[in-house]
Amino acid sequence: MLAMLVARPCVPRAQTAAIDSQAIRQFVTQTMRADGVPGVAVVVVTREGTIFAEGFGPTGHASDRITPDTPFILGSMSKSVTALAVMQLVESGRINLDAPVRRYLPDFSMASAKAEGITVRQLLAHTSGIPTNAPRAVGNARTLADHVRALRNVALVHEPGTTHEYASPNYQLLGRIIEVVSAESFGAYVRRHIFSPLGMRHSYADARSVGADSLAPGHQMVFGIAMPRQLPLETDRLPTAALMSSANDLGRFMRAELRGGELDGVRVASDSSVAEMHRALARGSGFSYAMGWRVSEIGRETAVHHGGILPNYRGKMVMLPERGIGVVVLTNVSTVVGSPSSHRLADGIAMISSGQPPTSPSVFSLRFILTGVAIAMMIITLLQLRGVWRAVRLPRSTAAAIREIGFAAALVLGLPTLLSFGWGEMWRQAPDMTIWIIVAATLGVVTGLLRLRKPLPTAQARHS
Repeated sequence: MLAMLVARPCVPRAQTAAIDSQAIRQFVTQTMRADGVPGVAVVVVTREGTIFAEGFGPTGHASDRITPDTPFILGSMSKSVTALAVMQLVESGRINLDAPVRRYLPDFSMASAKAEGITVRQLLAHTSGIPTNAPRAVGNARTLADHVRALRNVALVHEPGTTHEYASPNYQLLGRIIEVVSAESFGAYVRRHIFSPLGMRHSYADARSVGADSLAPGHQMVFGIAMPRQLPLETDRLPTAALMSSANDLGRFMRAELRGGELDGVRVASDSSVAEMHRALARGSGFSYAMGWRVSEIGRETAVHHGGILPNYRGKMVMLPERGIGVVVLTNVSTVVGSPSSHRLADGIAMISSGQPPTSPSVFSLRFILTGVAIAMMIITLLQLRGVWRAVRLPRSTAAAIREIGFAAALVLGLPTLLSFGWGEMWRQAPDMTIWIIVAATLGVVTGLLRLRKPLPTAQARHS
């Protein structure tokens, strides 16, 4: 059984009344310029209140600009909210962390018999053994119950409780448990028991509750350029990826956690429940996973944090419990290449807020890397076009044909496998790369087929 890790004891330090706001602004604007990020919202809080809150960049709607109250889609930061909802139900005696999932979801089953022993705690820590790439439900009206049924033919990749494998279906299951136990939809529960009590007035669990114009418009990096890209909100994935909130509201959420579950006289969890959520349970790669939070070092500080990555949004929340500081950074752009700007910003601002210099930026900015990738794709395409032209005149060559068609097959099969994406997800996550793969693979096949035919006769041959 996985040994329980013990986090460093939280001993609050004296908190200064101010931070270097100018250093934060400079760090944000430099990163936005280097990475080509269109919009950012940043909030820094202490247990007592907000000490920095600013938005950067336009919303794209008329002359509006992003503010700390502008909602973004949170991605996996939603898991931190889901974990709090579970702990509320634990406190009320309706959920037992070490009870099997099937106590609450009798119809839950998987292809592995050991799945019957998966516990709620293991779902929270991603140690259930459910694979990262487990299939989701399909259809236009998917529900959390549908996602539970979609796991029936899935085999576990680890014995429950032994290994951390980050897999969003764990939190889909938790969301469904919340619905069954509370007799409310997941969205309704979160609104009534978390958003409303904490005064999170710009947070939503329903696309109908917030006009599309109010959300910071999402973007994707397309051939190195941030292009607007709105995608349907996956309301069936609220517990793991689709809640909406603003930087200010997430600041209030983190203040409640830093204060042991209480904010402005309202208690949403006990101090012991918050401590349990922040206690490291499973070792990951360079971090430990708690319950809806990761635990690691940022600079010289112990940090409790979680990021969120969607095809068109990225963000990160960071808490430094020993200092009583929380940082949230929300950005409205995403890419499958390079490290997230939001994560580097959040970590750097946390370091600035604790009196440390942020980590020096990489020699190669995200924009530089993406531009380099775009240029490389263009060069390969031009060489392929030259190859098509030459193939018309070159001698027949079966070996060359196999090589060209093999290259096309490697692109079509290899890149999606490397990224763990199906073609539908490839189009959602990286439309530019998807288009290029199709073009490059087509040119490879055409060149290969041309190498299998007889070449066109030369002018000398036609006149002999």
